[in-house]
Amino acid sequence: MYKVLLVDDEPYAIEGLQLLINWEKYGFEIKGVCANGEEAIRMMQQDRPDLVVTDIRMPVMNGLELVEEARRLEYESVLFVITSGYSDFNYARQAIRLGVSNYLTKPVDSAEAEEMLERLRLQLQEREKQELVREHAKVQKIKACLSTLIRDKQNISEQEMSEFAPHLNKSHWTYLRITFQGDVQEASSVAEQTAELTTCCYVIDRTRGTLGLVWGVEALSRSEASESIKAYTQRLLNNMQNNGCEDIHIAVGLMVSNLEQLSESFHTAQEVGRYLFFNQECLLFAEDIELEKWQFDPETMSEVDRIADLLENGSVDELSSSIRDVFELFLQMKVAPEIVHIFSTHIMFHGHSLCKELGGEPNALMNDSASRILEKSHRNIEEVASNLEHFCLQCKSELAILRERQVGGIQAKVAEYVQTYYRETFTIQELAERFYVNPVHLGQSFIRKYGKGVIEVVHDLRMEEAKRLLQDTNQTSSAIAEQVGYRSYQHFLKHFEKRTAMKPLEYRQKFTT
Repeated sequence: MYKVLLVDDEPYAIEGLQLLINWEKYGFEIKGVCANGEEAIRMMQQDRPDLVVTDIRMPVMNGLELVEEARRLEYESVLFVITSGYSDFNYARQAIRLGVSNYLTKPVDSAEAEEMLERLRLQLQEREKQELVREHAKVQKIKACLSTLIRDKQNISEQEMSEFAPHLNKSHWTYLRITFQGDVQEASSVAEQTAELTTCCYVIDRTRGTLGLVWGVEALSRSEASESIKAYTQRLLNNMQNNGCEDIHIAVGLMVSNLEQLSESFHTAQEVGRYLFFNQECLLFAEDIELEKWQFDPETMSEVDRIADLLENGSVDELSSSIRDVFELFLQMKVAPEIVHIFSTHIMFHGHSLCKELGGEPNALMNDSASRILEKSHRNIEEVASNLEHFCLQCKSELAILRERQVGGIQAKVAEYVQTYYRETFTIQELAERFYVNPVHLGQSFIRKYGKGVIEVVHDLRMEEAKRLLQDTNQTSSAIAEQVGYRSYQHFLKHFEKRTAMKPLEYRQKFTT
């Protein structure tokens, strides 16, 4: 409801305005009545109305003086309606010059008044919409400014800082990094609603499974500010948990005393997120822990080969035990979560390749565990270990089934293709693309199965055909070389001599009957 203030020194006039007009029908509510302009100004200072309906002729301060004083006090948002008798038309013209375009003659006609109220209601609604648009634009600019300050404060101009300084005038600042399971729109909505319950709180980063939040607080001391941020963060955690967000973790960066240091709070929040990865806490503050250096040593990836080998050749118990041992080592060494993720991803893709190699359908392995590994949506090291172990055991079971029924897998299909098309020219890369496999994996797995590489098998097949043609036909060696697939006779000669220790002519003379 829009607030209305009635101003008139005649009690009967006030009573008439209250009784004759259906204010509520048009969304208005009378919040006060005054007998003169001076009294009206005092009431406006206490509770600013949306609409003032005032008579012109009043003692102490008349209606026009009231409008002038309101404008001087910058009450620009207040709408005015002037009421006056026909004899006061000159006063009405003065009111128009003051920007008051709404005028009612006494005695007030209820139909005329209500028609004007409908017009004023639409005017106020349109102004509210415009104000919301302006406020939204201002908030978005502030968020962009904060985001830039965090990542590259050099890109913030002095003009931008001065523009937003009045809105960001707080004594302490903190960055919160929130991770969660669930819909980012819903989580962001809850975070925004919680932010609106306090001042100077902005959700500035939104990605899948992660939110970033900046909060500025005004406090007399650092300890008071710290207590405020802890209380707010706990409230935020509770609100998100109560509104369907799952597996929430909030990492709170160090508190800083000015905006230019906000990047420090951001980076410490990122570090605290790594600590959350190694424990079961939902909420952790940088000021409560001693930040350490994390292990980014590539040597920690050496265990990939051992787990991969057990996935292919080991027992189920050995595989599970080894995965747990590796993650225990990660925990002790404080290996960076990024390395743990890379490690898990390597294992997973190796399992996919083995499945593909045996003619299976790797997408069958894409369960929730595998998806979480790929999407980095895990929240702590225990969850990653469990997801990887679950994936590996499922993969091992699938591989066992495929081995029982497989008759060669991808390698057999490639070998069959080579048997048919060995006279043509192709590369490992082209074969891999034809059979939708990684070229390196194809080359290695083919050697494991047949004891030699694809290209070597191609040369063997060409040589066998060349020997047959030398024995059964009178074609020249160069014609035979071209027929079996060699563009260069010297290349053909090199491979022929390597396998027979003879030149083509010598071979023909020795084996032709």
